[in-house]
Amino acid sequence: MTDKAIQKIIDHFNRKNSQTYIASHSIGGNVEYGVVWHDIDFHKLGDVSPYKFYFIKNAKGKCIGAVLDMNMDLHWYIDPIARKKGFLTNALLKLILPHLARIRKEQRITINRNDIGDENFEASLKTANKTGFKMVGEMVSKIECIQKLTKYRKVPIKENFPGITYEKMVKQREKMNVVIGKLWQIKSEVEMKLGASKLTRELDRYIDKLELFRGMKLDDAVYDFEEEMKRKLR
Repeated sequence: MTDKAIQKIIDHFNRKNSQTYIASHSIGGNVEYGVVWHDIDFHKLGDVSPYKFYFIKNAKGKCIGAVLDMNMDLHWYIDPIARKKGFLTNALLKLILPHLARIRKEQRITINRNDIGDENFEASLKTANKTGFKMVGEMVSKIECIQKLTKYRKVPIKENFPGITYEKMVKQREKMNVVIGKLWQIKSEVEMKLGASKLTRELDRYIDKLELFRGMKLDDAVYDFEEEMKRKLR
C-alpha cells in the first residue's frame, strides 16, 4: 500500500467517510487499533479480508499517522505536517510494539529507498534504530530489520472497548441477514442445478449457525459486555 493510499485512509478516519469502512478501538494514549476495508464493493472476486491498522492521533484527537500491520512487515506513515515531533517513535515504543507483542514473538520491517525516497528512507531508518530494530539484511536500496518483542509483553496497555448502541446492533443484525440470505441463494442455486451434496449440506449447517448468531448470540455478547463493565465499576 502506498503512502498516498494510507493518507486517504487517515482522511477517511478523521471524516468517517462512508466510502471506507473502519472499525477501531483505543489501545491507550493516542493510538487506536482497527481494521479497514478500503474497498467495500464485495461483489468483486478476490480477497475481501480487511487491512489491520494502528492510528496515531495528536493531542486534539485528530489522526496524523498510521502503521499498517502486514504481519511480516510494518508500513508506517506520518502526515508531513506532524513529522519530526516524536509521534511515531512514542507510539511504537509505548503502545504499538507492546500490542503486537501479545500476538507474535518478533517483528520484521523492510525499508526501501526506491519506494519512499532518500529523505524518508533516512527518517525511517532513524525511527527503526530508536525503537529497537536491528539490521539483518542490506541490499542496494533496501534494508531488512528485526527485533524480538518479548521485552514489550510486560509493558502495560489499556484497551478501551466503547460498547455498541442498540441502533448499531440492529444494523449488525441487518448485515447478517443479508449474508444469510445470500448463502440461502447460493445453496438453493447449487442444489437445484447439481442436486444435494456435501457442499449444500455444509451450507445448511453454516446457515443454521448464522441464524443463531443473528439473534441470541449477538444479544449475549452485548449483555456479557455490559455486565463486565458493571463489575469493573463496583
